[in-house]
Amino acid sequence: MRGLKRSGPSGAATAPDPYRLAILVVLASSVFNSVNGLLLRSIEEANPWQIIAIRSGALAAVLAGVCLIQQRHEVFSALRRLSWWGLLGALMLATTNTAVVWSMTHTTIANTMFVLGAAPFFTALLGWVFLKERVSSGLWAAMLTALVGIGIMLGDGLGGGTLFGNALAVLAAFAFACVVVVLRHGRNQNMLPIIVLGSLLSCGFSGAMSGMDLVVPVADFAIAFAWGGIISATVHGLFVWGSRHVQGAELTLVVLLEFILAPIWVWLAFAERPSLLTLVGGVLVLSAVGSRGILALRTGS
Repeated sequence: MRGLKRSGPSGAATAPDPYRLAILVVLASSVFNSVNGLLLRSIEEANPWQIIAIRSGALAAVLAGVCLIQQRHEVFSALRRLSWWGLLGALMLATTNTAVVWSMTHTTIANTMFVLGAAPFFTALLGWVFLKERVSSGLWAAMLTALVGIGIMLGDGLGGGTLFGNALAVLAAFAFACVVVVLRHGRNQNMLPIIVLGSLLSCGFSGAMSGMDLVVPVADFAIAFAWGGIISATVHGLFVWGSRHVQGAELTLVVLLEFILAPIWVWLAFAERPSLLTLVGGVLVLSAVGSRGILALRTGS
């Protein structure tokens, strides 16, 4: 979707281009969210179910507060009015939140993040089928470049992880693509209640799977809570806004920046070092994201 500047009588722009601003917002949220792997590796004792429950609970609490400020007493009515699209989006968000954490615990951060790079292709297909969103030739070229990079990384790195961890990353990529399509479908509405409901679902399910045992070391609790209540809440809020102005496939392509940066932080902090071929593939993905972002900022398309 292309945003147009509004101009005054003299021809000077009087309002920012929503499309370009949305690209910048999503890029910023991707950089902010790239510390996911670093935070997970920093947790020492809490198990994945406990981490997911605490993180999702914090995310739900913060965004529910935002919804209450926005809509006051109408937030519960908004949840009750969710169509099957909204319910599907909430379920897919819960699936994404759960699968990503479990994947990162069963394979390297690099493997998980780079497999998640398949999300734009799932999104392009789903957006074309359900939303009739056209994918430009330039965007297809960028995605194909990213696909080559992902193929290089997977071909070199799958042996270093487990089938379970990599399969969960694929599931997370598909579920995330579904969430993006749902957000695009409801882009003219407030979609934050869907994020709240999805977070509550993953919190409740993970809490039940942990036997409702959420007693973890204070440091682990603080990391998981900050992850959900500060980082994920900010990122989800920015991403929901950005989804109103950027086509689904392009939205997930820009998010690939997060999947490149996340392994780098873990490499620097924990010496979880990607191989040379993984880095080569990462450069290809980063070049696809960067070239697309520069083109968007210059042309607004």
